Formats: sequence, C-alpha cells, structure tokens
Amino acid sequence: MTANILVLMALLSIILPLPLVGDYYSNLYEVNAQSNTNPLGNILSHFFGNITNTFNQLAKKPEYTINVVGNQIFPNNTLKANIVDKYQPSTYNIKDLKYNLLGFNVAAHNIKIHVYSSKIDANRTRVDIPVMLASNVTVTNGIINLNYGQVDLGSVYGIYDKPTDKMMIHIPFAVASKYLHL
Repeated sequence: MTANILVLMALLSIILPLPLVGDYYSNLYEVNAQSNTNPLGNILSHFFGNITNTFNQLAKKPEYTINVVGNQIFPNNTLKANIVDKYQPSTYNIKDLKYNLLGFNVAAHNIKIHVYSSKIDANRTRVDIPVMLASNVTVTNGIINLNYGQVDLGSVYGIYDKPTDKMMIHIPFAVASKYLHL
C-alpha cells in the first residue's frame, strides 16, 4: 500500500509540472503555474500540517486537567482566604477528594496537602501543590478497579477562580500514568 502511494506521488510529480501544448494552453499553464494549484501538494501539505499541529499541541500540554469545586480543596473559608487572598503557604488535611479523570472515577481519602499560592489577577490565584499524599485511593471505570494504599500526587498545580469558586487542577502525564496505567 505504501509503495503504491509512493509510485502515485512520483508519477504525479512528473505529470503535473509538464507544460501543455499550444498557445492557448501554454498561457493558461503560465497563469496557473504562478499560483499553487497542485491538488496533491495541497492535500499533502494539509495532511502533514495537521499531524504537525497535533504533535505540537500534545507537546505544549503535557498534563491533564480536572475541575473541582472550591470546598473540595479548601476545608473551610478561613483557610481558603489565607491561600487565595493572602497568598500564605499552608499545610492541611482534606478528608475526601472525588473527581473524574479520563473516564476514571477517582476517590482519595485522608489527604495531606501542602500549598504555595501566587496572584494571577484579581479573580484568579495559582496554587502550587508540591505535596499531596493520599491514602486508600480507588480508581475505577466500570471495567478496571484499582486500589492503592498510598498515592503521591505531588507536582500538581491549580488555578483557582474566585467568581466560580472552582479550581482547575493540572496533573502532569507522568503523575497520572503511574496510577491510571495509561
């Protein structure tokens, strides 16, 4: 199949540039030669351009994102204000955290978390989470059921949005693949 495509491409590259015979056709060819009307060239350019764009997008975003409600990350309003308004580093515990990642339902319990925060703008705060240790974690999707005694989700970060009271958590591929077996 690949050999056939290569032969076809070679033949078309020979046939398409040949000048047409006669004055009328010769002038027509000259006009067309000035613009890129090679359909195979356009198709190949588009095809390889799409592959390149897809690869570039994957390379730019080496992480998964999930959205969680503020009260899942911040156990109380005082702690939340200290982190997202006063930008104070904090260490605290979360009883439970439940979310969906790539069709997997994840439930983590007894989570120890350490955060650093910084202001992005009036409505958004970046929350770096270098330490996030959870115990008794289940990962299921109906077919696969995984259980972990201890999970280290360190190296994640979130962008907290005050008006919506939601945080988009960014999980690196390397961290997620250790537990989702991707």
